[in-house]
Amino acid sequence: MNNSMKEAEDYINQIPLFGPHTEGRNKSGNENLEAVMALLGNPHLAHKAIHVAGTNGKGSTVQFLRAILTEEGYRVRTFTSPHLISITERIEGITEEEFVECYQIVRNACEHAVQKNLQHLSYFEFLFAMAAVYFSKLELDYVIYETGLGGRLDATNVLVPVLTIITEIGLDHMKYLGNTIEAIAGEKAGIIKTGVPVVYHTGSLEADAVVKNQAEALAAEAINVANVEYNIDEFTDKTIDFSMYSRYYSYNGLRLDSVATYQVDNAVTAITAGTVLLGRQIAQEKIQLALDAFFWPGRMEKLNGNIVIDGAHNESAIERFTESVNAGYADREKTLLFAVAGDKDYEPMIAYLMQNLEVEAVYVTSLDSDRAISAEYIAALFRDCAKKTERNVHVYADNDIRSCFAEAYAAVEARGGMLFCVGSLYLIGKIKDIWEETV
Repeated sequence: MNNSMKEAEDYINQIPLFGPHTEGRNKSGNENLEAVMALLGNPHLAHKAIHVAGTNGKGSTVQFLRAILTEEGYRVRTFTSPHLISITERIEGITEEEFVECYQIVRNACEHAVQKNLQHLSYFEFLFAMAAVYFSKLELDYVIYETGLGGRLDATNVLVPVLTIITEIGLDHMKYLGNTIEAIAGEKAGIIKTGVPVVYHTGSLEADAVVKNQAEALAAEAINVANVEYNIDEFTDKTIDFSMYSRYYSYNGLRLDSVATYQVDNAVTAITAGTVLLGRQIAQEKIQLALDAFFWPGRMEKLNGNIVIDGAHNESAIERFTESVNAGYADREKTLLFAVAGDKDYEPMIAYLMQNLEVEAVYVTSLDSDRAISAEYIAALFRDCAKKTERNVHVYADNDIRSCFAEAYAAVEARGGMLFCVGSLYLIGKIKDIWEETV
């Protein structure tokens, strides 16, 4: 990392996560951002935008759709979050030199805005503005933007999209989005625009109703992926074969190079979105090429033959992770490495893991952030849950991720089992970083 890149990253990392309080929540509205974007020349309006919100599956759906559109010959870039290792991951294709250039442009605009009695952009707003500036310089057909948090008040909601997509909705970020599925769905549905189609796959009847009602209020065509029939045809330890059928098209024998059952849902959502966007069926050969090209790190990702990492960090994502582990590794001895942010609803996550996953041992560590929670405290919750299941599970605690991972991996290698690392995307990023240093 050069000095200019370090300066840019240091500056961005000290920006507050949120702007002023709005409507009693610690999340700002977008009037200030719109004013700053205007100072930048409204770069977010330079290309056709696709806007994706949801609790789980956003990033994967973005990548599936990107791959499909690329196979169709379109020039596409993506804006996603969070990053696992490098902050540049969020803005697809950007180099460190280009990152620094865009940083300086947005920083200058912020300084100008402050002189005009506007406010400096928040952390995510700043990165979104940088992404828009970068993409505006490129010859592109589409940019796919993933929301950072919620939708209605998210920075990305200044977009004027040609298509919106809402993925699985679950209980997460409740401090900001509300305490019920309906309330959270209402925030996510805030990205729906008048007359713009919305493709949704929320996994919840309550959330479906909220999205449908919002779409009807805005005269937006609403396409519910739950009405698309699809099923898993074959499951191996490396791939999933599936088929899907709707009123207008069908695909038989598609193959996904993943053991994550939830990725079938995300693939079907992206395929449906692609057909809605283009207004026609996409050839199966192109769909299969897109599935072959798909890769999204930290989602049931195998680092080697006996390490799998997954960024599940809320109860619904933990359920899908557990489903995938039980389907793909039923005959393997299992060990967990777990860390979670202190502001998550972690007790139901831990209870679900211990009730539904037969593990030999659990290694608990702590995140290196201001959201960290003691490894020993979380380990005690695992021990309590283990007692309730009447299983003899060894639970270890070590606040240092590096040493905890080393100990867990050594134990797994000695026994020939599988190590599953889960609980936080920030944990997964750190494990990937450690692993890359090792190999």
